[in-house]
Amino acid sequence: MVGRIGDDKVEDALAELARRNRDEADQARAAFDSLTFGEGVETVTLYGLQYWLWYLLPTKWWTDLAEHQQLAATLGALFDLLEMPRYAAVCVSETTMQVLTAWHQGRDAGFKALEKAMNASGVQPPDVEGVLTWGRVMGVQESDAFQATAAHLEMAIAAGEFAPGARGWRANAERITDEFLTSPCTVGEQSRLERIHSERMECWATSRGAARARLTKTITSRIVSPAPVPEDAEARLAPVRWLLTLAATDGGIPLTANHTLARAVVTEGCQRFDWLTLTGRPRSESDIPEAWTLREFVRQLGAVRRSKRTLVLTPAGKRLVGADTAALWSVVTAALIPSDPAEGAAAEAVLMLHLTEAPNGYFERRAAVAEVMAGEGWHDPASGTPVSAENVGWLMGAIHRRLDLLGLLHRQRSLGDPGDRLTDAGRAAVQAALRARALRPRTDAGFGC
Repeated sequence: MVGRIGDDKVEDALAELARRNRDEADQARAAFDSLTFGEGVETVTLYGLQYWLWYLLPTKWWTDLAEHQQLAATLGALFDLLEMPRYAAVCVSETTMQVLTAWHQGRDAGFKALEKAMNASGVQPPDVEGVLTWGRVMGVQESDAFQATAAHLEMAIAAGEFAPGARGWRANAERITDEFLTSPCTVGEQSRLERIHSERMECWATSRGAARARLTKTITSRIVSPAPVPEDAEARLAPVRWLLTLAATDGGIPLTANHTLARAVVTEGCQRFDWLTLTGRPRSESDIPEAWTLREFVRQLGAVRRSKRTLVLTPAGKRLVGADTAALWSVVTAALIPSDPAEGAAAEAVLMLHLTEAPNGYFERRAAVAEVMAGEGWHDPASGTPVSAENVGWLMGAIHRRLDLLGLLHRQRSLGDPGDRLTDAGRAAVQAALRARALRPRTDAGFGC
């Protein structure tokens, strides 16, 4: 270790440890070099130290529990000599001993203890609702922002801005994270959040096949900025607002023995929203596509849960039921694309095609969606061949039902009609839905993220 700030202090501290116990000094040196990748004391952060102690040490150093605890203790002794008491305290803390013990009970127990300890530490960057959910897989910009946020939270704790474990500390950590991510890094530059968005957008636009690549190239510039909320947004949201309000009443929404919406609820929906019935009186939810589409959609929002034979609001649903138009519109459009992977891939292609207004005919659009999905590697599970247009037609049904439910699609009514096309509100909703999909947290390193 030559030439870096603090190197002489580290060597002096290690020499002092060696005078006390040569073996412990060797352990401390090995642990310190592993922690810093040989880059010196100035690279150490509280988050990095915790990650090393609570994950890298027990999973990458193949030895017994006593040796793991000894390595942590000798590293703590080194930090004590370096006059870094907060870091020394973490090394020998009860939390560190508990996490190390959990790893020796099994990987599941280890991961559970790691997550609990990190979340309670105060320096684990939290998700900020409506701003950013960190991805399990991060690009360079997001990873840099994550590490910078962790260091910023550490400084905030040191400055007394919040104390982990104290009342309201999580809300304070979220506020500090929000401010840090949304503020320009330097005057005139992008914020860290903007850099993350640009990186995620670029990743989303990357495609395996040429068909999807052509669409994302056309679409990306249209979804860089949020689309304005349309004037008739509240009218489009009416079915969702209605079901949330019903769920908020005493007793919630009654269900049948099969856990579908009760006939009285379906009948009221038909009367309110002119849902078409063949007999004039629906026998069950299954007679009305809009009814079961609405129930499934609201459940995907995380707004309701089943309690015996009723649907009741979740905590997220309780926030939504009183949300203003803009807030509810944002949540609903972000969930417009179905969560099922195959239906979601089909829906994404459908929405991009609608936004580009080509092709207009159903069969032509179905063929185009099949080409997009086949290019991205989707195959028929039975035959192993690229997904066919016939199978894609079934997958497209989910997004079309949602567009119809919210009145976002003008359906072709005659031969002279130019074909199915988005309403003005539909275009705004589709832009919002595709933007949300592009900016969602990454879960894998594949094409389209």
